Amino acid sequence: MTTADQARQLADLFSQMADTVGAYRDAHYSELAPDERLKLEQQIQQLDDFCDQFTAEAIQATLETIQGDLDRIVSVTRDAGQALKHLTKIAEISSILSSVADLAYDITAADYGAVPGAIQDIVGAVQKSAQQ
Repeated sequence: MTTADQARQLADLFSQMADTVGAYRDAHYSELAPDERLKLEQQIQQLDDFCDQFTAEAIQATLETIQGDLDRIVSVTRDAGQALKHLTKIAEISSILSSVADLAYDITAADYGAVPGAIQDIVGAVQKSAQQ
């Protein structure tokens, strides 16, 4: 298990705990005193903050792993952004946005093997939009 995987696992665990505490709070809301509800809200927020922190660490670990591809990722993402400024057809816009979203998902999910293909999909979508 990679560092990114471990950080992602911790983020998921903290998120699940926050959800569990939130469900308890909601189920027992009328039974809880205002200070108890406030305390639970603060604890849920703290768990969510930990989740966000570990998610950020997972993404950072993923970025370090794909360091060699980052210049290319920045370049194609910039090209996609520029292409979007000039498009008028929803199909072209949707194609580029789908490709960019797929790349972002692959990075955040640490799917290293999918990153090169996602980069190429963006390049293809931008090139296709330029031809039309």
